[in-house]
Amino acid sequence: MRKVKVAILGCGNVGKYLVKNIFELKDIIRSRYGLDLEIVKILVRDKKKQRTINGFKIPQELLTSHFSDIMKADPDIVVELIGDIDSARTFIKEALKSGKKVVSANKFLLSIDDEIFSDPNVLFDASVGGGIPVIRTIQNAVPDEITEIVGILNGTTNYILSSMESGLEFAEALEQAKKLGYAEPDPSFDINGTDAAQKICILTALCFGIRVKPDDILKEGVSSIEKIDIEFAKDFGYAIRSIAVSRKKIYGNEEKLEISVFPALIPYESPISQVKGNLNAVIIKGKRLGELFLKGQGAGGDPTSISVLSDIIESTIHNKPYPKRSFSLSREKLIQPDLMISKFYVRLRVVDRPGVLAKIADSFGKHKVSIESVLQKGRGYGKEGVPIFIITHECVEKDFKDALEECSRFDVVLDAPFYLRIYE
Repeated sequence: MRKVKVAILGCGNVGKYLVKNIFELKDIIRSRYGLDLEIVKILVRDKKKQRTINGFKIPQELLTSHFSDIMKADPDIVVELIGDIDSARTFIKEALKSGKKVVSANKFLLSIDDEIFSDPNVLFDASVGGGIPVIRTIQNAVPDEITEIVGILNGTTNYILSSMESGLEFAEALEQAKKLGYAEPDPSFDINGTDAAQKICILTALCFGIRVKPDDILKEGVSSIEKIDIEFAKDFGYAIRSIAVSRKKIYGNEEKLEISVFPALIPYESPISQVKGNLNAVIIKGKRLGELFLKGQGAGGDPTSISVLSDIIESTIHNKPYPKRSFSLSREKLIQPDLMISKFYVRLRVVDRPGVLAKIADSFGKHKVSIESVLQKGRGYGKEGVPIFIITHECVEKDFKDALEECSRFDVVLDAPFYLRIYE
């Protein structure tokens, strides 16, 4: 039986569940992996505070408020669950310098710090997908050329959008998500796409070897989606989901990489469209593998702590040193957002008079945007004018936005046009 000393930095929701699960799963870990995990110290802000989770009390003698006590305990593995950027970076680098292995769930830090991300002694399966082993699957189970990874990487937005399918307005669904603990008091990183952008940048580096920062990719939020958009999508065989995409595509004669986060209309036949509530899901597409679909809890103390625990075990039983993670900082292979090609859904509120649709169609045509279908609904949505819904054929993003810009200046268009991409 091999003894492994573990120190934990942070004892919030995930940290408490991790401590509880290490104690409760001790026998299973011993019999299955031949490991005896011992928690030697837990770094917290206030060590006098009582910490319990589902009736399990965190042992008070394990708590410390000083990082120096963590290092004095001489752990084999340091688990970083602080979430803070500056402290986490300092502590992780100090642990690595001392020859410790590090397990982290800090997606923000991993998406921006190249040195920590590339270090082979840092494991971070819990940083993307919560309890879904997305990173472990990519690194250990897919020895294939990956062509695309797409998925729902934020449970908060998925809960909101799938709740709107039941008739709730956006604000009502968000409030419900807060009450259930799926959304933070300030949910802006979730609903504006930042959280998913951090995660897709981590996956992009692992799948394609290109390191991109979250602020450098196309990123769109969900707060402008209305119930009328959900109803349209449902009527025409789509569900609206916020997805993160990283994929190879041919532009002209050259293969480029397209990375983005956006809400999209997704056909019902796609498994992604059927993912509801606060779940996450990922499709990994390989040249020979085809499609691999993973779905599960994308957040929460219990599932995320199991992912952290699996990293602790992996780092211990893997005796050979991991190779350093290599990646390119070159942006030559990235397609610029203005040049991306997509189908689009457009909602406009217009004056109810003859010739309006023809005027809009003419503007679209002038900007090389071909219309696939149009639907005009009557009044009854509590606003002046009538809504028109348009689905385009595939077109270049810049051409499409130029067409919308021109339409927004028409006196017959009462609101700024609203659009979503269609992912097929």
